[in-house]
Amino acid sequence: MLVSALVSGIVLGSIYALIGAGLNLIFGVVKVINFAQGALLMFGVYLVYWTVTLTGFDPYLSLPIVVIVMAALGYLIQSAIINPVLKKERTSQLLITFGLGMFIENMVLATMGPDVRRVRTVFRGNSIAIGDVRVAYESIALIVVTAACIGLLFLYLNRTKIGTAIRAVAQQPDSAELAGINVKRIYGVAFGIGMAMTGVAAVLMAPLYDVHPTMGESFGIMAFVVVVLGGLGNVQGAAVAGLLLGVLQNLFAMFVSFQLSLAFVFFVFILILLFRPQGLFGRAARVA
Repeated sequence: MLVSALVSGIVLGSIYALIGAGLNLIFGVVKVINFAQGALLMFGVYLVYWTVTLTGFDPYLSLPIVVIVMAALGYLIQSAIINPVLKKERTSQLLITFGLGMFIENMVLATMGPDVRRVRTVFRGNSIAIGDVRVAYESIALIVVTAACIGLLFLYLNRTKIGTAIRAVAQQPDSAELAGINVKRIYGVAFGIGMAMTGVAAVLMAPLYDVHPTMGESFGIMAFVVVVLGGLGNVQGAAVAGLLLGVLQNLFAMFVSFQLSLAFVFFVFILILLFRPQGLFGRAARVA
């Protein structure tokens, strides 16, 4: 039971890590909290569903299509919706992303209906034995691809010119602009990469979860918990925090109470913030 709970927790934590890393990148660079994250994740899963339905592809083969569409959508959202309110009050920024999330969710509900849909893969029913526990191929794919994406994102941010520009804008946008960096373009690139990570999560989730218009709500909320615990702007910290939360939630659900597992996660969240407000991997702010 312990091994089974740990493996399931790592699978759930991998989803949290992917979504949280993308959300944290957006916040770290653009300094905007994206309340539409859960709705955009749900939209990505529906995009997988329709790609599979229309083309007959296996869900995993839809990965390039979904990632490109989600990245382009993220760039468009940043350019057309977020940029006009960047210099306005923080409340305007919060409300516009919240409104965007409500629009996406209700649009999908109106066009697709509340019916639950499912996405099947050719690997369904196949598994590999780890000790006395059998792990589905879909779960293994999720863990492996998540690790690869987090690693590639780290390398991209630290080993490429655009990655260096993203980090420069995240630290000092005014100085970066004086150095000749197109800050608004970098904002769009960062938002696009964050949405691409969300698209990867959508593809990996599609064979594991029922598809319906409200499926992104709980994951969107947990993404914010992951971002705060990992340290605002710390992509690697968000990934580690996502894994920890997934394992803790699953262990509590397995051995204590499934119904109270989310409550336990938020209780741990509150305790950590009481003693370490900057998160597990964030740096404490200096007071002048």
